[in-house]
Amino acid sequence: MTKHNGLKQLLLIFTGAIFLFIIYSFTHVQIVRADDNKDYENALASAPKGLNWDNNAFVIANFQAAAEKRLRRPVIVPSNNIFNSSMTNNAQITQSTNPDPNTKGTSVIKMTNGTYQTGAVWSSRKNDNYFDIRHPQKASMWLYFGPSTGDTGFVGDGMAFVLQNDNNAENSIALSADGIPVNGQALGVWGADWDHGDNSSPEKTAQTAIQNSWALEFDTFVNRYKPSTSEGVSFDFNIGGIGNAENNYRHIAGNYPALASTYDNDKSNFPRYTTMNHGNNYKIHPHLVDDQWHHVTITWTPKSDTDHSQGTITYAYNDKDTQSGIPITDPKQVVQTSFNIDTKNFGLTGDNTKLYWGFTGSTGKYSENNLLVFESIPSFVDAEAVPAIYDDSQGGTEITESNNTVDPNSDIRYTYTLNYKGWTKNWDKINTKVDIPDHVKFTSGTITYPNSADNKPHQIDPSIFNDSNATKLKFLLPDKLTPKSRTAIIELHGKTEKNATESLTVPSSHASFEGDNLITDANTIPFKIRYRKLSLDSDSPNIIKVKPNEDVFIPAQVTYAGSNNNPYYQNLTVYQKLNNGPVETQDLSFDSDGNFELPIYSYSLDKINTVSFYVKDQDGNTSNTITRQITVGGNLAFDYVQNIVSFKPINGSFTDGILPRLGKWQINVVDSREKGSQWSVQAKASDLVSEDKNKLLGNLFYRDTDGKDYDIDKDFPVATYVKDTDDTQIKNIADTWTDNSGILLAVKKGNKAGIYTSKISWSLIDSTPNK
Repeated sequence: MTKHNGLKQLLLIFTGAIFLFIIYSFTHVQIVRADDNKDYENALASAPKGLNWDNNAFVIANFQAAAEKRLRRPVIVPSNNIFNSSMTNNAQITQSTNPDPNTKGTSVIKMTNGTYQTGAVWSSRKNDNYFDIRHPQKASMWLYFGPSTGDTGFVGDGMAFVLQNDNNAENSIALSADGIPVNGQALGVWGADWDHGDNSSPEKTAQTAIQNSWALEFDTFVNRYKPSTSEGVSFDFNIGGIGNAENNYRHIAGNYPALASTYDNDKSNFPRYTTMNHGNNYKIHPHLVDDQWHHVTITWTPKSDTDHSQGTITYAYNDKDTQSGIPITDPKQVVQTSFNIDTKNFGLTGDNTKLYWGFTGSTGKYSENNLLVFESIPSFVDAEAVPAIYDDSQGGTEITESNNTVDPNSDIRYTYTLNYKGWTKNWDKINTKVDIPDHVKFTSGTITYPNSADNKPHQIDPSIFNDSNATKLKFLLPDKLTPKSRTAIIELHGKTEKNATESLTVPSSHASFEGDNLITDANTIPFKIRYRKLSLDSDSPNIIKVKPNEDVFIPAQVTYAGSNNNPYYQNLTVYQKLNNGPVETQDLSFDSDGNFELPIYSYSLDKINTVSFYVKDQDGNTSNTITRQITVGGNLAFDYVQNIVSFKPINGSFTDGILPRLGKWQINVVDSREKGSQWSVQAKASDLVSEDKNKLLGNLFYRDTDGKDYDIDKDFPVATYVKDTDDTQIKNIADTWTDNSGILLAVKKGNKAGIYTSKISWSLIDSTPNK
């Protein structure tokens, strides 16, 4: 027996009014420091790999249109306005100049690059770019805040990630009471603290912010001064910092820009000044500005699949290494926190659950290069990469943190399962890069799409495994992932170090998957190769076929790892186990290179046999174990077993029902035995459990052609066959299954949204059992 584990229209009528526009002759001067230009060039040249797009994915906000819509009148900002702001949106989409070919095609958003600038870029709702509060959503990107200026220098002011439902939609920006885009400390999203007279108030400040919004600010300049002019410089007055120590109080914080509770107007002083409530999850991060790109992942999690009144926003800042792209997990390096969000503050009405998302940024007296590179767009593609490692020398045992040691020269298999979760775009052109870890050599690989019409493995180009100096495997996945074909399984086969004169550690291996609408990655766990002074190898096939009454001789070679002497191989003993019999010893002849043959005589063989053997010397050193299958008069085995199988997804879980399989499953049996030979396949399924450990209300079961249902929580025969020819046959047991027969999934109402997984173990039996 073998096992496989498997518009509204707006009418404006003007009467009895004459609008007089006075255009001042003063010249508006934008100052761009030479240092900023040099830093900008360096930033583009070091930009990490990100997505490539044209202007269809994002919209550069029109500030003139925003001001006129909010004020319901034409607005012209005089060029000598005391706030040095204008209607110009400084945001632009440009391209990386990084010479590394791996970063080719990366789009960079330049938010600001000079003094007194404001920028805003928003998702294009008409092109399906949005945050939907009903579903878990994730956005990841790289941020750059300019050069490090030392302890006595200043840059400003930073950027903010914003979710919003402002009436100005994709033209949204914080606007003063006069319709001027708000720069400086407001970062283009918070309210304008430009009125410090008796009429100033938190409510008036909030009315000038982006409405119906929540913002996460990355604040690079600490505004903690009592104003001597009407320009706002006091939002950060209560967070600390003295003099030049401002740089040490750069921070990340989140709140609702359009709520009066976000601001506090100090009525005890004149001129009055406004401070901002940074909330309980305010995080000081003095190294925001350091000439480096920083990665951030932002996730949205609704309260439940039916309750969208609340949700959670979590961010992880600095969670990837800039150079390698490898995820960082050290809590001393990663800044991470969560915010509870009340969605009523977004002002959504009716059936609308979609928000604009994007970034705003600004500068004031001081400037910086505020730049962005995106890795994922929440509503385009959401997918994950799940890594695993298996020791195929031990029957495909998974290597885990608790079972993490293998023998030298072991057959090893790395798998990466790409799971497409949604949403509006396909994931295509997926370039895969896998680090080759120390002490492992990959020799072959396959890519399988189990839910596609052709779900047989695609061979990875063998030539990529031939470069002995390569540190990465690079290949393009042959097909895309879509709502109909949601899974791709990458399998890399190889060997561990042949000789281990000491215990070796195989480090974690990083893999990246860089497609047109998503860049994601995965890390395998590290594991160990145990020390073995003796190493055993055999070039015999895993399945050895013999005729009836034919003896078997398995060639093998034993070597002493790290030995500089000529070992005396005649002091070796071979330990052998056949099927369920006892372990027996054999004294065999070895040549001067350690070669020998292990005899298995025909009288001791059944139709299907398993033999395992290892060697031991007189000093007690043992080798690794080799296992082979011997078939007499033909072979019965699994030819190909689909690693990931799935069922048709459902939207909501409001009624009981039976779910059919998704696509044609592939569980192939190959039989080269004589006519009349019989076999059966048994299946055993574990409970289905979601990522957040919720057990599915329901179960997998088998339904036969007569409509009878059987549980498969224990081994149960789901296919039987009697061979009708002497020729070799390959049968897919799922060929005869329909949407109403075979293995099906029963679900009950009340399940939470999520992806549920189970493990099905398939067993091939050399007989047809009675039910």
